[in-house]
Amino acid sequence: TRWATFRRITLPLLLPGIIAGMMLAFVISLDDVVITEFVKSGGQDTLPTYMLGQMRRQLTPEINAISTILLAVTVVLLTSFFLLTRKKG
Repeated sequence: TRWATFRRITLPLLLPGIIAGMMLAFVISLDDVVITEFVKSGGQDTLPTYMLGQMRRQLTPEINAISTILLAVTVVLLTSFFLLTRKKG
């Protein structure tokens, strides 16, 4: 079946690229927070630095909600981009 072909052939071939992309995204996101911590002035709080500060103190439902919304927006944008750019036929 198509699912078995994807699971046994395509996914193992894609797995190294997927893992490398996840690691690269993680490293880049850490860099963004560190740069923002050094550049911002007192009293300023960007969303990443606010979330980092809250995670250091206590993980609240507010942080969970923000993370869920960011994940949902990302998935919707990627899905819509995929649907708009795929070839017809």
